[in-house]
Amino acid sequence: QHCSFCLSPRRGPDRAAMPKQEVGSTKWLGNKMKAKGLQKLRWYCQMCQKQCRDENGFKCHRMSDGHQRQMQLFVQDPNRFMDEFSQEFEKGFMQLMSHSYRSQRVLANTVYCDFISNRHHTHMNSTIWVTLSNFVQYLGRTNQCTIDKTPKGWYIQYVDNTPEARMRAAAKQALEEEEVSSERRHAVQLQRAIAECKKDGGFKESEFTELQRKEGDAPIAFSMSSGSASAIASASANASASSVVKAAEGAEKKKNVLAAFEGNNESEAQDPRKRKLSTVEKIRLEHEEAKRQKLQQEAPDSPSESSSSGSEPWLCEGIIVKVMNQDLAGGKYHRKKGKVVRVRQQFAAEIRMVEGRDLIRLDQEMLETVIPNLGKPVMVVKGPFKGKAARMRTVDLEGFCVSVELDDSRVVEGLRYDQVCKIEEN
Repeated sequence: QHCSFCLSPRRGPDRAAMPKQEVGSTKWLGNKMKAKGLQKLRWYCQMCQKQCRDENGFKCHRMSDGHQRQMQLFVQDPNRFMDEFSQEFEKGFMQLMSHSYRSQRVLANTVYCDFISNRHHTHMNSTIWVTLSNFVQYLGRTNQCTIDKTPKGWYIQYVDNTPEARMRAAAKQALEEEEVSSERRHAVQLQRAIAECKKDGGFKESEFTELQRKEGDAPIAFSMSSGSASAIASASANASASSVVKAAEGAEKKKNVLAAFEGNNESEAQDPRKRKLSTVEKIRLEHEEAKRQKLQQEAPDSPSESSSSGSEPWLCEGIIVKVMNQDLAGGKYHRKKGKVVRVRQQFAAEIRMVEGRDLIRLDQEMLETVIPNLGKPVMVVKGPFKGKAARMRTVDLEGFCVSVELDDSRVVEGLRYDQVCKIEEN
């Protein structure tokens, strides 16, 4: 006859039981090698801390006397055992976090896989947490980890709540407060000193002036001859004596120097060419001269032209203009572009806005010409070529002018920004 569970011959009452394998024997080593590594979780008994290799072995284990005694103990107080297993699981998990993942943000499943790699770990199915997500949320509520949910899963980061960490944080905060208080104290003392100096009249605001060199743009040169070392030594020996004499003479010469400086400034302001100018002053004078010549060239030849140039109409149908009125519709159309669809009395036009397609009517004083990119079509709206279509060739940013190529292949240069305007390209 055979047993229905293990298919082994039934042991009679007169047959002795098979002894357990001795430690270090061949059978013992074979069983250890078979049990090496992780097995299936459903064949693990947490109460007995026994891992079975197959379903038949787990079934036999559940029917054993030792397992039955453990289950009787569990039934008497199940909450106590589950709390103990939960505490062991939490302690082992947080110990792994503090040792291996202390200062990094890591996926919770990665830490769990590392934790269960030890075959003697406390299994989660014996704790109060059903899933790993519940356990991660518990760690976040208890401020043991900083949790973050992403499409890849839950990310956790260890929070150091040890007394040593709290002491370090408190010391760092105290040091920062001390630094801030010292800076504030220094600022208060500085403001008090400035107020006292202003009251006594000894404080003067700094004024920024241009660098002025008497030698002009000549490079600075140093002479290091063989006798310079002895000269420097003698100069340093006489420095203390000469400083006392200079301090006494400084008070007497101060008034004379100030008077001479004021007189020199007045003479230089009257005629700057009598002295040697610095590089900055030369550049400033050249720039002012260039601007003066440019204004003289752009000035009209006759008073009649100057009086009529300001009121010259330049609007025409088909050009693209920019609205410069800030008060119209609360600034809705400010710096917005539109197309002139009809001209009214030469100086006003109806404009169809590019954005919104609104139709508005404005005077040409509230409008501005638009300069397109190179190669785009334009219309000459002022000057001898008024009304002619052309294409953009170049733009002179410094001279505020452009050059265009007319339809008859003639090139016109030096047109101001207000003399050409963009038109739609056919």
